[in-house]
Amino acid sequence: MCTRLVAAAAAAAALASSGVAAAGAPAPALPPPAGGPSVALGVPWCGHLRNGVPLAPQGADFFTWDMPAHRSPNPQWRRYGTRRLIDVLHGVTSAHRRAHPGRARVGIADLSLPRGGAFGSDYGGLGHLSHQNGLDADVLYPRRDRAEAPPSRPGQIDHAAAQDLVNRFLAAGAQYVFVGVGLGLHGRRDVVQAIPHHLDHMHVRIRGQHAVRSPRSCPWRPM
Repeated sequence: MCTRLVAAAAAAAALASSGVAAAGAPAPALPPPAGGPSVALGVPWCGHLRNGVPLAPQGADFFTWDMPAHRSPNPQWRRYGTRRLIDVLHGVTSAHRRAHPGRARVGIADLSLPRGGAFGSDYGGLGHLSHQNGLDADVLYPRRDRAEAPPSRPGQIDHAAAQDLVNRFLAAGAQYVFVGVGLGLHGRRDVVQAIPHHLDHMHVRIRGQHAVRSPRSCPWRPM
């Protein structure tokens, strides 16, 4: 029962959606170059990021997408993560493209802010309840028409390609992969979970490599 409660709370913490960008949404100042290993502080729904690493705006295997503004690339300040998260994203998207060379590049939306912390509606759309310590990434479902944009309805999703990405994130050791309700994407029941607001992207969470206590008190606990 405790495991189910923790998983349910983690799913609630992962809720994120896109929408019209908030007027005057602030762009956090970018940090100076990292002086040590990137560290996930606290937990994804109450934490910070030390020495975060920015994901490139695009690469041979992926592009980035700004969900609130509906355009590519995603601003740099929306795509910081731990070094391990960046490595997982590079590894999965590269392997996916090598296995399916005719498919479009994989779309990646929000990670975390430059120093982590709250990533709420002040930054556009409904914001995120998690994405706070560099362990979370939103990955767009591939489209059947191979367009480099999020699907606007489930019928546009290339189901086989989306399931392939889920499988590869599982193989890479993802802690959770949150997917849309009714999409039929599957995997280990304790890892792959269907939750609302995820009909255009999956939410991948990796396990923290250097996670330590949060430097601030959490307003709630996932239990």
